[in-house]
Amino acid sequence: MSDTARRQRALAMFDEVAELDGDTREQRLLALCGDDAALLAQVRALLAADADATEPFAGAPHWGAALAADATDGDVLLGRKIGAWTVLRIIGRGGMGTVYAAERSDGAYCQQAALKVIRASADSQLARERFLRERQILAQLRHPNIASLLDGGITPAAEPWFAMELIEGEPIDRWCDARRLSLRARVVLFLQVLEAVRYAHRNLVVHRDLKPSNLLVEGEGQVKLLDFGIAKQLQGTDETATHDRALTFEYASPEQLHDAPITTATDLWQLGVVLHRLLSGAHPFGLTRDTPVANQLQQLEREPEPLTRAAAQASPQQAALRGGLTPDGLSRALRGNLAAIVQACLRRDPEQRYASADALASDLRAWLDDRPIAAVPLSRRHRARLWLRRNRLLAVAAAAVALALLAGTAVALWQASEARDQARIAQRESENARAALAFLTDTLAAAAPGQAMSTDVSVRQLLDKARAQLDKKHLQPGTRGSIQRLLGNLYGALGEATISAGLFETGLRGARPTNREEALALAMDLDGYAGVLATLERGKESLATAQRAMALRRQFAGGDLYQQFLGERQLAVAYTSLADCKRGDAQWKQALAATGNLRPEQAAEAAQAAVMYSRMLFNCGEYARGLQVADAGIVAGDRAGLPALAPARADLLWMHAANGYATSKLTAGEAKARLHDAIAIHEKAIGRSGVQLGEYYSTLGTVLQTSGQLGEALEAHEKSAALSRAAGARPIDQAITQYNIGYLYRDYGDYPKSLAAHERSLAIFEQAGIEPDHIERRRSEKWYALALARAGRTAEARQRLLRLQERARALDGVDSVEYMDVTWQLLRTAVMTKDVARGLPLLAEVRARIAKFVPPGHPVFTEFLRDEASFASLQGDAMHALQAQRDALARAEAAKNDVDIAVVRAELAMMLAATGDRATARRLLALAIPRLRTAFLPGHVNRGKFELLARQLDIR
Repeated sequence: MSDTARRQRALAMFDEVAELDGDTREQRLLALCGDDAALLAQVRALLAADADATEPFAGAPHWGAALAADATDGDVLLGRKIGAWTVLRIIGRGGMGTVYAAERSDGAYCQQAALKVIRASADSQLARERFLRERQILAQLRHPNIASLLDGGITPAAEPWFAMELIEGEPIDRWCDARRLSLRARVVLFLQVLEAVRYAHRNLVVHRDLKPSNLLVEGEGQVKLLDFGIAKQLQGTDETATHDRALTFEYASPEQLHDAPITTATDLWQLGVVLHRLLSGAHPFGLTRDTPVANQLQQLEREPEPLTRAAAQASPQQAALRGGLTPDGLSRALRGNLAAIVQACLRRDPEQRYASADALASDLRAWLDDRPIAAVPLSRRHRARLWLRRNRLLAVAAAAVALALLAGTAVALWQASEARDQARIAQRESENARAALAFLTDTLAAAAPGQAMSTDVSVRQLLDKARAQLDKKHLQPGTRGSIQRLLGNLYGALGEATISAGLFETGLRGARPTNREEALALAMDLDGYAGVLATLERGKESLATAQRAMALRRQFAGGDLYQQFLGERQLAVAYTSLADCKRGDAQWKQALAATGNLRPEQAAEAAQAAVMYSRMLFNCGEYARGLQVADAGIVAGDRAGLPALAPARADLLWMHAANGYATSKLTAGEAKARLHDAIAIHEKAIGRSGVQLGEYYSTLGTVLQTSGQLGEALEAHEKSAALSRAAGARPIDQAITQYNIGYLYRDYGDYPKSLAAHERSLAIFEQAGIEPDHIERRRSEKWYALALARAGRTAEARQRLLRLQERARALDGVDSVEYMDVTWQLLRTAVMTKDVARGLPLLAEVRARIAKFVPPGHPVFTEFLRDEASFASLQGDAMHALQAQRDALARAEAAKNDVDIAVVRAELAMMLAATGDRATARRLLALAIPRLRTAFLPGHVNRGKFELLARQLDIR
């Protein structure tokens, strides 16, 4: 009997005995197989695979492996080479082919992959077409949430194969359950699935087999979409209808079951099934592994079970896996918009489902952010409720003041009944409370949901109106102070630090708490004031205010862990504003240690603390630790259900990009992608203006600049400067933007503009009264000195750098990043002036110091090799110079920075020309000169010397 015939018989027998139990099954099985031991083993393997499944049809992917179990140990491909790959082990088998773990063995680089080979025994025309189609689809899809194609070809036995990214992950439902993710965290994770699907749809690919086993989640929480084996490309009207009936019943859409045309709506149905299971823990059609096959198709023809009903019927254990909920609590949490979103995916008519994965993602983000969704029409009352959730800062602040005033009213009335001699005082307090409440009611009326939705009233307009009215009202000092502090907090949240500080200063004057509630409310106001003072670079006042807030918390709420976190965080902010890296680091560690006690609804606060700590570490040169903090913040935010459009998420992406690129953990492309994501979140959630958006563009400019994209970098820095000016950014941010622009013009070769920008930066620091020892002011001086050196004023530059080196030694220590960096700039001036005597010791020192901060593959070591080559050439050691320069070129090519490659090639060409090898020099320079002409202006020092060599070598 052939292998194919045996497999067919095994499947038929499996189907006949699968529903039988115990002895009945065994007797029937023995009767069917007779003395064919191999056939009996295969059927038993199929039954075992089916018994191991935890969900309907989950055993199907393992049936192929079970059918071929007798051949596993003797697989002829194990240990063999296929293309550049050596087959290591079997990952799995299917009806069409085998998937192996493989390792690259051609010596080019180390890499592992999942290698898929079509089996000759399963090689039919349809199977081969499907296999090759899958390979072609993977070749055109490049997305971080889709497993990538690495290689492909045909074996000597004419078997097609391809190698793809090896994913070590768990199915998305198991991954979520293992970590007991909340509903919000599950939705955030599911948005990654939608990113992959929407990308595939944009490339005219319908997956057709979306299910948890094809949605693997890696350890850090990144989703990877796999298995495009039955995917279809929508390249013409006849392509949507297919007679390729491969499918997974459990997730099959009605049009798949009825052989109707396939569109992107098919994937939307399957996404709905997956989302239903992730949220409720149940299949929308009630399928379980015990559902007989005969009944499965019948149940799939019914209407899906509502999400809330499925959740209410969940077991306590299943509900608890969703953030510790009970079945009733889970049902309540899923009620409303989330249930409507899932229902919209599972409409039987494809035309009635979501129009696209984008539309589904948009509604899920709307649910995360408490905004109206498109799937169902909303009543005005529901819209009002959502508006209040979105504007929680304004609504809660106003409500807090109102409740405090009402509480004051009750206390005042109680006091009035206590003693006749206090009656007049109580009456006055009551009147003040009612007057303040009336003031808030009148002023905040402009925030009514109906008006805000129809006219887009901004919070800033509302606050300006309230502030103007407050000046006209006759209120008691205590009442006026409460309102001033409220407005101070709100203006601070909008980035209006100067207005906020003035309101806080008057509103806090004379405030004295008498109980715990008043003390904690006052501590929060002091936090707001301290934060504003830090923004205004009034660091010492900020620290004193933060210490006053912490004293209140210790006096009135000594055992409250959340209050401890708030106090520690504000002290850390104050030390950060003083540029005290050591004290700030210690304080941030204490603050982040307390975030473990925060509730899920405080996720944004914990995330923002991670942002501020990561940023401080970046400013202090601790890039690797800054990346770790940002990474941890992103993971914690996802687990706690931080909204996709939360500003804190954008900030975390920003700091992840900045620190990751500085440590070479991220490529320029990866860092740019994260920054573009941060910019997109900011623009959607906040708008296209603001200081923070300017900082994102500033970091983007730096990444573009160091990766050789100087024109785009200049645009990003100029946009950053414009945003900072328009938003009234604090002086230090404006000064940093200017020195970034100066740094860029220096690299571009426009030295007059570079010096002018650096001088503007230093003038801003001076006018703002920022102390000379502030780390950012010293950096501004450092970059000015380097611009002076490039402009030919090397003696002046060196003297400035020597003074800065001594200040770094005294303020930061010789093991600091700042001391190392100033020493590096001194090395650069030595290279420019061809000062070998000073340069060689500096090169040795900087190489040793920088190794503590960046990995061995960092691009900075390419520059050190160039310096080594330059000094060797000046000493007449041509062989050493050429070897060092060739090593530098190899590093530059590995890093794939085309500007660096061009510069290093041109320098190598100069050395070769000096040794008489004009032919090789001409070839190298001909490769380099076109890129140099686009990267540098004619006045750039490098461009000038390379153009001279080009003329000598007759290169046009």
